[in-house]
Order: sequence, then C-alpha cells, then structure tokens
Amino acid sequence: MDLGLKGKVAVVMASSSGIGQGIAMVLAQEGCAMALCARGRERLDAVASTLRESSASPVFAMPADVSDMASLDKFFNSVFDEYGKVDILVTNAGGPPQGRCLEFGDEPYVAAFNLTLMSVVRSCRRVVPSMVERGWGRIVNVASTSVKCALENMVLSNVFRSGVAAFSKTLSMEYAHQGIRVHTIMSGPFMTNRVNELGASAARQKGITFDQWKKEAEAGTTLGRFGNPLEFGALVAFLVSERSDYMTGTCIAIDGGALKTIA
Repeated sequence: MDLGLKGKVAVVMASSSGIGQGIAMVLAQEGCAMALCARGRERLDAVASTLRESSASPVFAMPADVSDMASLDKFFNSVFDEYGKVDILVTNAGGPPQGRCLEFGDEPYVAAFNLTLMSVVRSCRRVVPSMVERGWGRIVNVASTSVKCALENMVLSNVFRSGVAAFSKTLSMEYAHQGIRVHTIMSGPFMTNRVNELGASAARQKGITFDQWKKEAEAGTTLGRFGNPLEFGALVAFLVSERSDYMTGTCIAIDGGALKTIA
C-alpha cells in the first residue's frame, strides 16, 4: 500500500531511542524528509546516521530539550530554515518521574506540565499555521494508556497525559476543515529504556528480579509480550498518511491488549 508520504516533512521529537526512534525509522523508510530532536547529541547523531544509511530520505537532527520553550523554538526555527515547512508532527517526550499525589511539591508538577503537556501545545502552535496555509497536516501525540486507566504511583503521567488527549481532541475539532488530522496514541509496554527504568523500580519494590517483573508484566497483556517500537512506527505511518483521511480526533491504544476497558 502506498501511503503517499514520499517528500512529506516529518518532525519526530525525542527520537534518539525507543518509540521515537522506531517512528522515525518507519517514516524515513516511507520516504519522509526527517527532522529529529532529543536532548543527547551522541545518540541522536547515531540515529540520524542510521536513517541516512538505511533510507534515501534527507535527515536533519538537532539537540533540543522539548520541555524548554526557548530550546524548542530554536529547533523549529532550524527545521523551517532547513525544509521550509512541516507536514507531519509527532510529539513525544520522556516520561515524568514516578510518585504519588501528595509526595510532590509544586516544582515537579510544573516540570511535568512543561515536559508532557506544554511541549505538545508549543509544538502544535509552531506547525499548525503553516499546515493551514497548505491545507494539509498530520499531528500524532504519543501518550500512554494512563489516559484510559490511571497507573499506580504515576500521578504526573496520569494528570498531564490526560491533558494531552484533551488538547488533541480539541485541536482536531478546531482544524478538521483546514485539512489537519490530529490523533493521540496511548502506548502500552514497549521494549524501551523507559519501560526498563519503571520495571527495575517496580521489581525493587516487590523484592523480585527484573526478569521476574518482565515476565509478569508481559503476562498482563493479551498477546503476552512487550511491543517493538517499529510496530508503533507502523501505526503512526498509517495515521499520518493519505489513507487515514477520514479519521481524526481518535485516541488509540497500542498495548498488546493490556487495557481491559471496553471503550
């Protein structure tokens, strides 16, 4: 199936590892011109080199902290200087710290607000006007199954990822008639550094090994395994393509059946 993505300019944030890297790899293979950012230059440059070697797509990569407005603005200024437009935006960021509701003071809540929610708002603010000018655009916001089912000891993720889903839905309603489609993807357990970090913490709390925790966690999914980031990338590729034009405002889980909710 031709997804019609050749020549589209795609921004993928936090793309130096994990789900972001998987998305970037798939979109590059589909022929998108790529713009990547992450905080660490070394891993980001390594991913950019891999994409250049494995696809014919141009790749622009620049370190940026998506939680910092000035850093994010500098990145988008450079992307527009490089390509002149952004057709596809995939927002993504590392997760906020674990913790319970009243364990945190104001500062961690504000930091999570900037990292998880405002990085999405600010990025959309930068790209939507140019999408409107051309009458076409695709935005996918990477969130978590915590949007549908609150996770224990994860108040910051529960609060602000739900905000991302609400923002995405509202944006999709406001710009549908300008040719812009907006979606939220709720990520379940994937083989990423973030899942390894959370798993190691959970294993310590339970007094078990990481391998034991992983086995239990995988058994909690209907498919009995964690996801591969390339599988996440394949879903994103469809949602940002011409083939999904009759879809917008969706909140889709890719979680191996871990969510047990009906709707």
